[in-house]
Amino acid sequence: MARRIIASLLLLLLVFVWVVPFAGLLITSARSTKHANETGFWTAFQTNEIGYSFKTKGKEAIERIGDDWVIKGNIFDERNAADQHLATQNNEPRTFDIMGRVSRFGSGAANPDVAAPGDTITIRDGQFTLQENGDYVWAFASEYTKSGKTIGVRVAHPPQFGLRNYKRAFADGRIPNALINSFIVTIPATIIPVLIAAFAAYAFSWLQFPGRDLLLGIVIALLVVPLQLAFIPVLSIYANLADWAGDLSASLGWCSGQECDYPAKTFSGLWMAHTAFGLPLAIFLLRNYIAGLPRELMESARLDGASHLQIFTKLVLPLSMPALASYGIFQFLWVWNDLLVALILGPTSDLVLPIEIQKQIGTFKSELERLNASAFISMIVPLIVFLSMQKYFVRGLLAGSVKGG
Repeated sequence: MARRIIASLLLLLLVFVWVVPFAGLLITSARSTKHANETGFWTAFQTNEIGYSFKTKGKEAIERIGDDWVIKGNIFDERNAADQHLATQNNEPRTFDIMGRVSRFGSGAANPDVAAPGDTITIRDGQFTLQENGDYVWAFASEYTKSGKTIGVRVAHPPQFGLRNYKRAFADGRIPNALINSFIVTIPATIIPVLIAAFAAYAFSWLQFPGRDLLLGIVIALLVVPLQLAFIPVLSIYANLADWAGDLSASLGWCSGQECDYPAKTFSGLWMAHTAFGLPLAIFLLRNYIAGLPRELMESARLDGASHLQIFTKLVLPLSMPALASYGIFQFLWVWNDLLVALILGPTSDLVLPIEIQKQIGTFKSELERLNASAFISMIVPLIVFLSMQKYFVRGLLAGSVKGG
């Protein structure tokens, strides 16, 4: 009983550790810059007091009322109109409107806590009054001839969410292009090693050939070799192959000059690298599964005259689908989220999504919500893949744990 309680608590802890950052990423990606930078995501569903600086109207809006010269306006309407105009000029989606009620205000951005709504303070020899709904009246004894004044205001802002950050992420085309590039890299880099590993696992399980156990031992030994050790040799091989291909094309008259300068970093190079790095684990996992298939089934197929290729395609592959799907999920997640291999061996112009997001950290480091929108786009694809194939994943993990599994 105690073990079950401990196991349940550990499972809940694991779910909590995974879900909380995911929820924070999603919530922050739907908030405004001001809210994301000044308040935590756990406060997103409550009213938050946010500090803003607003600029009032100036001499262009002054009018004579009785013996006074008066400037009237609404700080929310004026600020929102200016922000929307700026967004339109920059070809950006509509900004989040500032709304709520004024809780405190002051004569400058640095001192927003001087007065309460409805109070009157002196600003530039005028009497300034700000109401809770943002309406203000600035009265002078003589005509005012200067520009507006920036005031500091604390606003009790209600919860606000929107898709603006996602629209901004797709606006310049870099995230969509990186998303397509990630699919171009990930899909072949998942399918190729799974197929090759399935053939190799069948051979190690059901074929007899000299040196089989030694070769399997070498494959297993490759699991402990850090892939970082292979980066420089592989990159050198790619560069030599590119030079050799250029020289061969030039000698055959297929190209001339700079046309013969083939890039060393290509999508095909990434496919080969991910295939090579993923094969040892794939062969090891699939070999353990395929070797556990009923021997009687294989012998019966051979007695019926089936070749190894027929046995593999018509019996082994369908029966091994849970194991293939399980490893396919692992490989897809690894390649999709990979930054290091793509950064060193991938194209320098056609960037995949992790590299594009990494570059945005330097560009939009003060816009947390925009980074989170791009990161959530990157997360949603492997999440969909995992959820759609989870039944195969669970079957693959449990295979062989019980008799007949």
